[in-house]
Amino acid sequence: MSMDLRICYLIPRLPLGESGVLVGCTASNCVSLVRWMRRRNISVEIISPMLEENVEFLDGSSLADFIRPIPIQQRGVIGNGLASLKKLRKSVKERMQKSIYNVVHSHSGTYPYALAVLAANRRKCVRLHSLYCPLGAKGGLLGGLWEQSFMARSVLNRLDTVIAVSSNVSKSIKAAGIVSEKIEQIPICVDRERFYPRKPGGPRRFFPAEAKGAKILFVGNASIQKGLFELLKALHILNKKKVPFFFVGTVENESKIKEYTTRYKTAEKIIHNLGLDKRVRLLGLVDSIEDIYAESDIVVIPWNTSHGPSDYPLSALEGMAMEKCIVSTPVGGCPDLLKNNKYGILADSFSPASIAAALERAITEPLLQKKVARAAVEMSNEFSLERTATNLINIYTDLLERRGNTIEN
Repeated sequence: MSMDLRICYLIPRLPLGESGVLVGCTASNCVSLVRWMRRRNISVEIISPMLEENVEFLDGSSLADFIRPIPIQQRGVIGNGLASLKKLRKSVKERMQKSIYNVVHSHSGTYPYALAVLAANRRKCVRLHSLYCPLGAKGGLLGGLWEQSFMARSVLNRLDTVIAVSSNVSKSIKAAGIVSEKIEQIPICVDRERFYPRKPGGPRRFFPAEAKGAKILFVGNASIQKGLFELLKALHILNKKKVPFFFVGTVENESKIKEYTTRYKTAEKIIHNLGLDKRVRLLGLVDSIEDIYAESDIVVIPWNTSHGPSDYPLSALEGMAMEKCIVSTPVGGCPDLLKNNKYGILADSFSPASIAAALERAITEPLLQKKVARAAVEMSNEFSLERTATNLINIYTDLLERRGNTIEN
């Protein structure tokens, strides 16, 4: 049967740069999905908290067509999280009074944000949550406190469907006692119309024209989870061994979270103290992230946990789609994603020495670097935007058809 889908996505935060650049895996993934669906005349919008001073960045942006921002004040990681959850629940209740949606789908790295979608009236819609990180993954802020199995079970089992973005996530929620029939596995997506193999479209904008050796790229923030400090120490090891490289880090500092800002400043000091000033460049947000990928040779993922970011790093998927060699720690879903060195190069551990050894191998074995990069392009088709969006739509339609006339209009 033909189904009139009216979809709402809920995400915990929407960091947006002044130029309209999105930050974060969850936000980027959801915006890509929404744009794909809207091009096919599917009604879908996003409700998300945004810092009050950033809301104006939506003005004149195409994002304003489908994003319903909830202004919040900066309170730090925990304060922002609690405020976001409270305001998301309130906003959903208000919108549902108008019977706007028949699908409400929340997305987050950790499960407590599924409490937002539970605020939607189940008599009027189906309720889903996409979980980006495994339950019980080590690391992350207060993860051990809230991620007890009985707590996750009490929230997630109340949903119509829980979507796991990786096999690790799927296994973790099954182990927590989530009903198997409620679980679907659908990965995050990459827009292959944006991210595809290509050469830089002119003179280098991000890596110096005079830079010699391998061009290494890091995309992320300065949080503990992303491992930037360990990466800088690894680069110091390479520099001492005179391995040729130049490193660029697009380190997001737009969310203005105190913890990130403080660590960003510390990273700048580490670069200077280790004598890396001529080998390392830290940038803020980049307008066209695909352009900086095009200039690079290696994309490095030095993460020490997948608790908080995502079990599959979005920067790894984007780099793979653009035929870049991925060098990663054995974090989260990366061993599965890279198939133990078939689609990238895995470090043995999370230490600077291990990261340095994996990078050195990628740099000094150019044939291997190119081999894994070429293989990664084909593998990235599994994460195409069309494939992920189509699978989600099929799930929404199936859930609504099963509910039939029990959905109030």
